[in-house]
Amino acid sequence: MIIKYSFWNYERFFKSNHPEYATIRNLISLNASHDFILIGQGRRYEHFRIGNTQIYNLGYSDGNKFSYLLYLFVKLLLPIFMRPSIILDMCVRDLIPTAFASRVLRAKLISLIGSEIWYELSFIPKPLKKIYKSLLRVAFHASNTILAISESVRKELIEDFAISPKKVIVYRYKVSEIFNPYVSKDLKKKLNPNGPIVLTVCRISPQKGLEYLIEAALILVQKFPNIKFVIKAYSSIPNYRRKLLKLINDHNLQRYFKIIEEFSSYEEIPKYMSAADVFVLPSISEGLGLVILEAMACGVPVIGSRMGGISDVIVNNYNGLLVQPRNVQDLANAIIAVLSNENLRCVLSNGALLTSIHAKQNELSSLLTKLIFT
Repeated sequence: MIIKYSFWNYERFFKSNHPEYATIRNLISLNASHDFILIGQGRRYEHFRIGNTQIYNLGYSDGNKFSYLLYLFVKLLLPIFMRPSIILDMCVRDLIPTAFASRVLRAKLISLIGSEIWYELSFIPKPLKKIYKSLLRVAFHASNTILAISESVRKELIEDFAISPKKVIVYRYKVSEIFNPYVSKDLKKKLNPNGPIVLTVCRISPQKGLEYLIEAALILVQKFPNIKFVIKAYSSIPNYRRKLLKLINDHNLQRYFKIIEEFSSYEEIPKYMSAADVFVLPSISEGLGLVILEAMACGVPVIGSRMGGISDVIVNNYNGLLVQPRNVQDLANAIIAVLSNENLRCVLSNGALLTSIHAKQNELSSLLTKLIFT
């Protein structure tokens, strides 16, 4: 049984190049003699079958407390009803019911932690946080193996949750070959043909620190009057989105920002990367920052916050620039440095491409095959 935070459909099962979908698809294809159960969230409950794989979307809706509680209840009962021998859970915030079910079944539990745990805990109401953290510690200890997306997440598990270092393995997603320096740059003509493009690809959520990019824009538009900030969002938290739009309006920056929320397939993202002059991820929390590796694979200079997994990816002044999180002036200075210095852009681009070669060699599906079937 594989439990994933987002939802499944036929197209994603067969075609998506996103590392999570591709990893699970490869795992299933390499082990076709076994039966698999995939559980996703989706927008509504649905159940369908593809070959040896049953798929359940549990119908959780963001922001609806009743829906979320029902989702957790079903997430507890479904494994007990289906009785899998192995469970892979990719949802750190919702791991507790899965861990309980695995103990009832005496099933092998592999927990995949793809984000910083302290940030996930920030969503828990303060009166419940201590209890929740204690339950999460029990869930981690119930796991046979924990896969951490970065060294910073591994350190957090060991130091904050007293997990044995032998139990935690750092994994890396394999960056898809669709991200490469030969992707067409035609989209730049549409987005901003006469000036530089500062690109961010992310979920519009407080974790991403986008308000600091907006504040930095106040400095940058003075030096680059034709600059354009493009935020390609794959989802958003409504309250935070409204906050960002108000900030843009209050600073009279509407003509400089383009927020693209229309649905785009994962396969279209390289076109945005290739159109950018610099890619920026000003996060205040990040398990790894896969989008940084994807931008690197396109040869785009990158800038990221000096924290979490981003520090595992970016080597300052070699394949990107690191800035202090929440530091508007530091962020603005880094963007100015990249856009003003052609030699620096070349150095960072070359370093990024060399880094991406290694990123395309890591294969999570082979690690999972080893953990699950041996």
